[in-house]
Amino acid sequence: MTEKPPWEKSGPLPGERDFDPDAGDLDAQVAWKHFGGLTLSEAYQRFQEDPEKHTEDFMYMGGKAFAYYFPVLERYLLVTPVWREENGVEWCQILGLGAAIQFQFTKETLPEVRELVSHVLQLISYVKESIKVHVASGHPYISNPEIQQHVIAEWDALEQHLQQFEEQ
Repeated sequence: MTEKPPWEKSGPLPGERDFDPDAGDLDAQVAWKHFGGLTLSEAYQRFQEDPEKHTEDFMYMGGKAFAYYFPVLERYLLVTPVWREENGVEWCQILGLGAAIQFQFTKETLPEVRELVSHVLQLISYVKESIKVHVASGHPYISNPEIQQHVIAEWDALEQHLQQFEEQ
């Protein structure tokens, strides 16, 4: 029997206190408003509606909620092309996600979040390879070297940051 992908797993949903453990963080309360009570499938749909807006929700939700909903980010990163063009405008669809993930890994990181380290490091390898493939493709709308370097630096920084947790 094969194991379900993380985004299809079930379990008790995080409660409001899991989103806002300090009871009063306005950003955490916004994350609760956007994702509280949603299954992983529903949360993924919500995230896809406006990834740029909801990336911040993942930065500020409490660690238990982040650990539960991390498969939403993972699924998005695995199925979404790094760049897209819309009406002649170039968009990097993963910009900011590395920083949002990194925000959750601090000295006070909960065990539930720490358990994600090796998994996140594997995901980083995938993302960095995807970036390289897109840049090497020479597609005309992947043209801004400044954005390319910013995205690469963001994911490199996340990888370097997480390595300290592997050593513990």
